[in-house]
Amino acid sequence: MIDILVQNQNSDGGWGAVPGKQSQTEATAYTLLALTQVKDQALSERVTRGLQWLTGQQRPDGSWPLMANLTESSWTSAVAVFALACFDTHRPQALRGAAWLLRQKGRTLGLIDSLKYRLVPHLMATELNPDLQAWPWTPNSFSWVEPTAYALLALKKLRPFLTEMQPDKRIRQGELLLYDRMCNGGGWNYGNVRTLGEELLPYPDTTAVALIALQDHQTEVANQQSLQTLRQMLERVQSGLALSWALLCFSLYGQDRAEWESQLQQRFEKTRFLDETKVVALALLALNDGATVFRV
Repeated sequence: MIDILVQNQNSDGGWGAVPGKQSQTEATAYTLLALTQVKDQALSERVTRGLQWLTGQQRPDGSWPLMANLTESSWTSAVAVFALACFDTHRPQALRGAAWLLRQKGRTLGLIDSLKYRLVPHLMATELNPDLQAWPWTPNSFSWVEPTAYALLALKKLRPFLTEMQPDKRIRQGELLLYDRMCNGGGWNYGNVRTLGEELLPYPDTTAVALIALQDHQTEVANQQSLQTLRQMLERVQSGLALSWALLCFSLYGQDRAEWESQLQQRFEKTRFLDETKVVALALLALNDGATVFRV
């Protein structure tokens, strides 16, 4: 896995989604965390170049686009902030990014839907609280589970340094949104519990990410239900991405992970995860005590 990540690094210092593709924020951020966790001095020059690329992409307002040729800020800002928060030397850039995150709010559904939710919730097309505002994929759009989870991780990681920005209220709003969007019986999909009368199912990778973001509420019934749901889903879905996130989650929750660790290694031996940078990096973290990186 280390060899794949080393070989995938672009000449500009960043990493693309797959070999030969343009460097992007998300892939670079996860790779930096994975290579740093290896603690091999021989990789320090590659990490330094990756950090130079990542910090060089930060916009004046503190945000990041997905890739250098895009101008719109995106959810990858939270991933970049989280990664840089793990490097003491880059805390100023991380804090600028955190300030941007705290200024972002998902768009509400408006007055009519807010009234329907309070008076006739059964008439709403989607079953959710439209008044909760967390984080969207892109600015001025609707709040979703994954970008909210990433933002919570970044802000919780930096919480001791954000006291003047008063992050607690925004963090709590994000947590409430995640609990509101939890599927019946536990787990999360991208954002809706029920649509047009149909109950929607959770996904293992999204569930693991949400649980990691809510790791400081482990004893909550919702967390424990979702943890059990995650285990059940892994019996049917065993992608490298799902297994990697799940292993990181299980470590943070003190759960046994031997069975899933073996399955992740087997999946890698069969597919190499198609050399997808993000998946390889997360798998390397999952198999190399990388949960310490995600602990908040």
